[in-house]
Order: sequence, then C-alpha cells, then structure tokens
Amino acid sequence: MRNAKSDWKAEHVRALKKSLAFFGNAEKLNREKWVVRHLLKALRIDFKEEEMTQAAEPVDVAFRDAGFQVKEMLDEGRRRTDELKNKREKEESSLDYRELLEHYTPLDVSFSEIVQRCYSYAESLVQQSRYGPKECKNIDLLCYFNWLDNSIVPPVDVAVMEVGFRSLSIVRNRYCAVAYANSNAPMLLRDNVRKAMEYFET
Repeated sequence: MRNAKSDWKAEHVRALKKSLAFFGNAEKLNREKWVVRHLLKALRIDFKEEEMTQAAEPVDVAFRDAGFQVKEMLDEGRRRTDELKNKREKEESSLDYRELLEHYTPLDVSFSEIVQRCYSYAESLVQQSRYGPKECKNIDLLCYFNWLDNSIVPPVDVAVMEVGFRSLSIVRNRYCAVAYANSNAPMLLRDNVRKAMEYFET
C-alpha cells in the first residue's frame, strides 16, 4: 500500500524542483512570455502563441508592433532562487507535513499604489539603464509586480504619468493595466491606457 504522506511530500518536492528549473537561465524567455501572455489575456486581446517571439536587446519579447522589456519587481532584498532552494531542502528533510505549514498574514496593498511604485521603478530604470533616453523611448516596459504575501484591495484607479519609456504596463496576478503609452506606442497599448483589467484564465 502506498504511503499518502510520502506521496504528498514527493509531489511537493517535484513541484519545487520544477519551479527552480523554470526560474533558471534556460527558461528566461518562457518566463518573459508568461508575463506578456498574462497582460494580453487581461486586455482581452486574441493572439496566437507564435506571435510572441524573442527579440534583440534591449527588447525581450516582440508581439506584433510591441517590443516588451519585461522586469520582475520583487520585495527588496528577496532572492527567489535561494527562497525556493530553502523550501526544497526543508521539504526533503521534513518528517511530517505539519513541519511545512507556514503562518500566512497578507498585507493589503491597493492596485493604485502598485501603479505608483511601478512608475518610480520605471524612472529608476531609465536612470540606471545602459541604454540612452532615445532607446528607452522605443521600449514598451512591462513590470510584473511580484511581492510576497500581499492582497490587492481598492482603489484600483490607474494614474497616467509620463515616463521615460514608450509605454508602461503592469501585471499582477489579479489585475493588469496599461498605465502609460505615448503617441508612438502600439495601438493595442494606447487603446487600453488607464484600464485596470482583471485577469482571467482561459
């Protein structure tokens, strides 16, 4: 007879190993496509997977006339790979699944605040970028806001502010938005400025 607890543990370890592989260098393009896909679905844009292609630097993913540079925003000081490795080690050494239970106390954060934080982050990227302002003006910046332990609450208003990129879009697990798009940005982005769209899975 199979041991249910052993099966549960083995499944969790397999899932963590899969996550570690996904966040490795070899899967970078697939991670970036995942973020672009998330945005497109939230904006209700019909597309085919082959329309998303690897692009030359400084763009990561090309989609039609959009050129997305994908940036993941993590909590300050957070190292996701180390985080996953520690979890894997903990699960592999655990004798009881109760050892793996964690206290979850999410902090409320409004989508409006996330938008403001992404604007600040975008401006810092312009200042730190090895590409000049002219190059940045041809990049569609796409920020994946991935803080741990937070819950999205109102307001979800999207402020429009000029930023040093051609456009700024934001992805969070529940909401996505095009916060800014200049006059030269792709129409699929310009048409959706200020809309906070709930993500849906299909």
